[in-house]
Amino acid sequence: MITELVAMYQKGAITADHLTAECLHMVDPENPALVLDSLPDEILTRMLEYAQRFREGPMVSNYGIIPAMDQIEAAKAWIEEVQTSRGIGSLSSGAH
Repeated sequence: MITELVAMYQKGAITADHLTAECLHMVDPENPALVLDSLPDEILTRMLEYAQRFREGPMVSNYGIIPAMDQIEAAKAWIEEVQTSRGIGSLSSGAH
């Protein structure tokens, strides 16, 4: 499913925001790498920005139900760990 969504994004069929929202809904808080590890860096960067701005309660989405707070927190922590392990301040553009 994730591979199909990424392919749709790369073909221009869905936006980066749409891919981010869809993938956040699939994040298992116990193992976020199952979803996040196959995403391009630019989507992970977009997702981290979303997670940093996320406010439980007042936020709305055009892509359906907003992800749960534990999904947001797990994604944020995982992406920040990837950045730290790579020794960089932010993810670069390109495939992950």
